[in-house]
Amino acid sequence: MNEIIQPKSASEFAWPNGDHRMKTPNTSMLPGSDDATPPAVGLLKDAAQGAHDTIDRLADSAAPTVRRLGESVDSTREMLRAKTDQMRTTRDEWTASARGTIRDNPLVWVAAAVTLGAVISRLVRPGRDDR
Repeated sequence: MNEIIQPKSASEFAWPNGDHRMKTPNTSMLPGSDDATPPAVGLLKDAAQGAHDTIDRLADSAAPTVRRLGESVDSTREMLRAKTDQMRTTRDEWTASARGTIRDNPLVWVAAAVTLGAVISRLVRPGRDDR
């Protein structure tokens, strides 16, 4: 009753195709393999070198475009900074001008605010005076 159950090895499990042997990948064509034939290894090395050469050519042809794109982004960033600074300066000037005008004629601006409020109130609630 106190029997110890040992886990099954991978080779003891049934495979879906009914084969009970453990599958191992075929590595005979990989470089450095003892079973690899010299032409197969040479073919793989040539393919890898060809891929490296192609990637190097693509990188070399893309480098000037990437550099121009980076320069364009930098110049656009500088232009946006300059425009932002200009807009802040204009905003500050307008705010200072409005404050000065309001401080010079406070009663005129209070009357203008009350009048504007009355007009907006009329526009928002039409028909209230028709009762």
